[in-house]
Amino acid sequence: MFTVYHSNQLDLLKSLLVAIVEQKPLSNPFQKELILVQSPGMAQWLKLEMAKEQGIVANVEFPLPATFIWQMFTQILDDVPQRSFFNKEAMTWKLMTVLPDMLDDADFDELKHYLSDDTDQQRLYQLAGKVADIFDQYLVYRPEWIKAWENEQSVLELEGEKSWQPKLWQALYDYTLQQGQSPFHRANLYEEFIDALMSQSTKPEGLKGIERVFVFGISALPPRYLDALKALGEHIDVHYMFTNPVVFTGETFAISVT
Repeated sequence: MFTVYHSNQLDLLKSLLVAIVEQKPLSNPFQKELILVQSPGMAQWLKLEMAKEQGIVANVEFPLPATFIWQMFTQILDDVPQRSFFNKEAMTWKLMTVLPDMLDDADFDELKHYLSDDTDQQRLYQLAGKVADIFDQYLVYRPEWIKAWENEQSVLELEGEKSWQPKLWQALYDYTLQQGQSPFHRANLYEEFIDALMSQSTKPEGLKGIERVFVFGISALPPRYLDALKALGEHIDVHYMFTNPVVFTGETFAISVT
């Protein structure tokens, strides 16, 4: 089940999390509690606060949402690598290889002008890093754009603007395949992942060691992250502890989503 808890006070959500952990212990004492957080700083704060309330905290893992969801991809789907070959670092170096060969295209005039005096490739490295960061954001927040580009379809929101982006993404994608690397990335795995979970009436083998997941103190998640977590909620308990400023002071309430 996927349950959302609303409160405008982080302390209340923390106390609620501790209460659930204490009142409903995991069936296997060696199994880790999984708590998704937005940063290592939040993980450290929550760890200390849980220790204050419980006296001790142990066997708790605090992955970032992106890390956790990719791990779920590897456990539910076949042939998904442990780390995407479309991570920002990998994309940066690949873009440094494919971008120079595309500068004679008129759509790349803006980039060609920027790189015109780049004698030591420092600008190329910086530009590749910026573009890799943009593509990484698209993979998270605009996966439909990436899928459209790979299917040679236009994106209405970008009509007439930045026409070099789909060409450069396709070149990056093709180069990745030429290197014999996996074509999987976040944008082309969500639907398959959600379908795999929704189509199974019993708990998938890849989730056998997981009973529940907490999402703590994250006020906003990308839509596809939420879709993936709700699909997981068909087989395990997902507790989304959501900081909501419009909730009255001291009030906490829960909504179960089926």
